[in-house]
Amino acid sequence: MYPVAPRGETVERLGERAVADPYRLLEDAAHPDTRRWSAAQDDLFRRVARGWPGIGAFRSALERLTAFEQPGVPRFAGGRVFCTVRAPDGGQPVLVVEEAGGRRVLVDPGGRGVLGGWSPDPTGRLVAYQGARSQGAGAGSTRYTLRILEVATGRLVDAPIDGCRYGTVAWTADADAFYYSRGTEDGGELLHLHRLGRPVDQEVFGAGLPAGTRLDATTGAPGRTLVVTATGGRGAGHRLWVADLRQGPLERPQLREQLIEDWGAGLPWPAADGTLYLLDRDRAPHGRLLAAAPGAPVRTLLAGDEHTRLDSFAVLDGAGLPAPELLVLRSSGSRSLLTRHRLDSGAALGAVELPGPGVVAGLTRAADGRGAWFGYADPRTPQGVHRYDAAAGRRTLWRAGGRSGPGAPEVLVTELGYPAADGSPVRLLLTRPAAAPAGPLPTILQAHGAFGAAQLAGYHAAALAWAERGGQFAVAGVRGGGEEGADWRRAGMREQKQQGIDDFSAAAQYLLDTGRCAPGRLGALGRGAGGGLLVGAALTQRPELFGAVALSAALLDMARYQLSGHGPYWTEEFGSREEPRELDWLLGYSPYHHVRPGTAYPAVLLTAFEADERVDALHARKMCAALQQASSSGRPVLLRRAAGPGRGAGARGGRPARSAQLAELLAFFAEFLELPAAG
Repeated sequence: MYPVAPRGETVERLGERAVADPYRLLEDAAHPDTRRWSAAQDDLFRRVARGWPGIGAFRSALERLTAFEQPGVPRFAGGRVFCTVRAPDGGQPVLVVEEAGGRRVLVDPGGRGVLGGWSPDPTGRLVAYQGARSQGAGAGSTRYTLRILEVATGRLVDAPIDGCRYGTVAWTADADAFYYSRGTEDGGELLHLHRLGRPVDQEVFGAGLPAGTRLDATTGAPGRTLVVTATGGRGAGHRLWVADLRQGPLERPQLREQLIEDWGAGLPWPAADGTLYLLDRDRAPHGRLLAAAPGAPVRTLLAGDEHTRLDSFAVLDGAGLPAPELLVLRSSGSRSLLTRHRLDSGAALGAVELPGPGVVAGLTRAADGRGAWFGYADPRTPQGVHRYDAAAGRRTLWRAGGRSGPGAPEVLVTELGYPAADGSPVRLLLTRPAAAPAGPLPTILQAHGAFGAAQLAGYHAAALAWAERGGQFAVAGVRGGGEEGADWRRAGMREQKQQGIDDFSAAAQYLLDTGRCAPGRLGALGRGAGGGLLVGAALTQRPELFGAVALSAALLDMARYQLSGHGPYWTEEFGSREEPRELDWLLGYSPYHHVRPGTAYPAVLLTAFEADERVDALHARKMCAALQQASSSGRPVLLRRAAGPGRGAGARGGRPARSAQLAELLAFFAEFLELPAAG
């Protein structure tokens, strides 16, 4: 049934370990044998998928459920409104400006480009923005080109600046210069100053820092205080420097390191009075907000607790307010809370009423400091943009991102807890048809469990499309993610990675044991480096739990993951093959190395993006070959290849292409989990 894979006897010696790698040749995408095998896999996928009757219906549902404009959180400058907008049928977001004459597009990255960070100057006359095109597989961290645009004319000002990491620039108060970070050959960065109209930029800071160090900078609302943070790099930790830009030339800011004990990562906010506000999400289990006033001890203003974690904040200290405020974004389980506090003491002032039990994203201080902007979405409502007015003490909708009207499925969203293998409670979010009777339903179970990313109750078109057809969509907040704070993340990373995998398997077992899903009708979905690795490991460790498994852009060969794509940047999350103890962690769960011949694996769909710069497609090719050779179940193991880099820079095809890919994925699950046919 399957194309014959080029198989060898490669054994790699890593320290004291001999690691077999029979499908090493498939790492070379250009090798003639790999090309022939890949083309045959394309033919196989097309033949099998042709028999899935649900593709068209799922695609129509997904297009309907995403047929709306998606606005971004705006920024105001000089009487102009700047924001990103993704059109209903569009691909990448475009940057627009709104003024008295209406709305017009400033930057459109096109089908193969991507818009990076952008920042209007304080006057609204200029906007600095980043653009990039696909760098191809194995290119490492995407580097962007920084350009400066005159808003009134659309004319480019000064020459482009290459080699920038994703981020925004830090404008000075008089708007004639800005600071930005630029990459170096060792993977680190240097801070530069660009003065408008001058052909040569000045290197300002960063020489002598450890290789791989990343720099971020802000000047705050007044543009008078430069704050620089350094993260990454071997032994660098998190460091912080501050300079008063009124003292000396901009080219030589008097940066002084601030030795703030136990400070974690995050870009601080410099208030007008010189106080730094810092959110520590690394060293406090549920986050804490610190205040560092000049000449005074650092103090904790707020701290999360066992029920909530701190995610973000905005300092509201604009002119005319009765008293300065802190607006704090918290998460409680899968949902967001916005709370108000006194800026001087952190004392609670109340909560901001949200439209429902959903998710807040992109909390941003308004330019005048009298309010804040944020996005809000929930399981039935696409993200819209809201404004909180501190003077009036109320929230208003600025721009809807879609409506939950007659076209939205009637679903029931429930958050509950299940016991992990060690007894720890883990959150599980279930989306099912509101009219479905109690009892088992064909279920897709998804999780991420890496990089501290939280699985939240936002708008999920695929979950709605699945529930509309009578299925159930489940999302587990396993360890390694950020659902319960920093300790929860650490409990599922590095040497603890197996704990997150066990949490996922426990979620599957819970759904089966409680009668929410019947045996053979449970699917597992893993997307991206973290989710794909997690679900791939569960597939090889507990294949009997699942009727079908889909892995998209997944890390699967953990003995060699750090040799391609973004792997070199992920050793702090997973471990390094260069360290014998850490190699033992990796090989303990590496999905590719735990495929066992003669095992009855479920139906498997692996999706690979041939120009993926994060996760090289070699992972999917090698895993596919191993599973096809090993599985005894008679259920298909399929490789779906897509051109382009997937969700990275320059992702091709926009929303129509994404809908088509998701429709095939849902149809795969519908076929092998026996979801009733449409209509």
